[in-house]
Amino acid sequence: MNISVLFFFLHNVLATFFLGMKFKSRADGVFKFFGIALLLDAAAFAAWTFGVISPENLLISVTIGAVLFLVSLVFFLRASVQQAQPSTRSLVTGLGVAAILGIFYIGHNDPALAYISPEGFFFFNLSPLVQMLYIFGLTLAMLPAIDLVASRFKSSYAVLVRYGFIVEVVSGVLLITSKDIQVLYIAGWIIGIIYLLLWTTLLFSKKAWSVN
Repeated sequence: MNISVLFFFLHNVLATFFLGMKFKSRADGVFKFFGIALLLDAAAFAAWTFGVISPENLLISVTIGAVLFLVSLVFFLRASVQQAQPSTRSLVTGLGVAAILGIFYIGHNDPALAYISPEGFFFFNLSPLVQMLYIFGLTLAMLPAIDLVASRFKSSYAVLVRYGFIVEVVSGVLLITSKDIQVLYIAGWIIGIIYLLLWTTLLFSKKAWSVN
């Protein structure tokens, strides 16, 4: 077992859980849906962590994690349209649910299987078509939500939230698509450092929540 890979997944579980709980505790509807999405991501990372610890259960862990991750995209999408008219929110949410069902169906029938390399790296090993679908889903759901959430913060905190989460999205795309060990190491460290900055700042700085 690669300890650095295990630490990466464990830290992601804790970071997304802490951030999710903090956002969910706010009265603002945008924050609540964003927080729920992060908590679902925490559960997804927990499932994938179990797969890393117990390779014989890797495939079922990947499937459970994928379902949780896809559902989180619906909540990110809902956060991004929280200020829209109720009919628009319902329409966008319905389209989002249909999209993730389609992604799951196509991905579930993908003959490529996730695996752990001899070096201990975890690869989703998605086919190019499924990679494309996940990247479209990830970016279309998260980026508008991140922009809206960040707009509620002031000054430097808005910059941290906006670009911190954008970096996480970009790094996540690299984890989905790359099989280069050096790229994965760099992306993993970037994700870890940014998550550390985000959760320590938003959990322990009262000034951060003096939102617009």
